[in-house]
Order: sequence, then C-alpha cells, then structure tokens
Amino acid sequence: MIKVKDGARTLQFTGKLLGKSSSFKRDSTRWIEFELYKTENGSYVLSRIGVSITYHGAACHLVARYGLQEVHVDDLKQAAIPCQLCSPSHEAELVFPEKDRYWAQVSEDAGAVLEALYKNDSSGARYLTNVAQRLLEDAAKLDKNIESVYKIELIP
Repeated sequence: MIKVKDGARTLQFTGKLLGKSSSFKRDSTRWIEFELYKTENGSYVLSRIGVSITYHGAACHLVARYGLQEVHVDDLKQAAIPCQLCSPSHEAELVFPEKDRYWAQVSEDAGAVLEALYKNDSSGARYLTNVAQRLLEDAAKLDKNIESVYKIELIP
C-alpha cells in the first residue's frame, strides 16, 4: 500500500512509482520533491513536498507569518539550519522549525498531470521547471500516456 500526504490528509492506494525528482542542491535549506504514481486502476497521483530544514527564533517575523509551532531544540531535524534573517541563539531551548508542505493531486488522465506541473511567469508565459521536466522524463520511460502528453504538445 502506497501512502501519499496531501496537507493533513493521507491518500492510500496500490500502484507503482513512475518517477521522482528533487530540486535539492548542496547547501539548500528549502527544496521541492516530486513523485508520480499510477494506480492499479489507471489514475495518476502526483505528490509534491516542499521541504525545509530552516528554523527560527521566537522574535522572527516569519514565525507568525508561517504559523510556526515551537519545539525543543533537541527535536529539530539533524540537518536543521538557523534562519539567516533572525539568527536564533545557539543557547535557545525552544525554536520554531518550518514545516514540510505536502500536496497531492489525483488525476484520471496524463494531461491533467502535465497541467498541474506547469507554472506561469510574471508575463503569463507557461513553463515547466527543471525538477518537473526531470519527473516527466522519468515517468515517460514507464508510461506511454505521460510520454505522449509530455513529448508532443498540441498548440491550438
């Protein structure tokens, strides 16, 4: 049984992983991770996780903005990095870590997966990020429908 988080919800299904990709780079404090699955019934499940290893001090304005909850410093992720804006004290017992953000979408067709991955720039131009392209390249090797909508785009 595969489990994918969508906010506070969990989606459970049987199927197979078609591809995954990450925007992680060395020294990153925040990045995106994608996974794309195909269920036994032929639906697609696209998972996106916004990962963060940044933590803040109580006085940081981002604590209220992001609605962060305090934790004991011993409960931080092993790779946790202090915020560069507020530089929380190393002696602080309580800190405010950013939370990973979970999102998932279930789609009946490959075209909806592609549409969910598109972004728009400030001019309204549509594009795929590098991490989305890598996900689609992997998935296209295992799924003809993903390959078809990704490799050939029909422009009206």
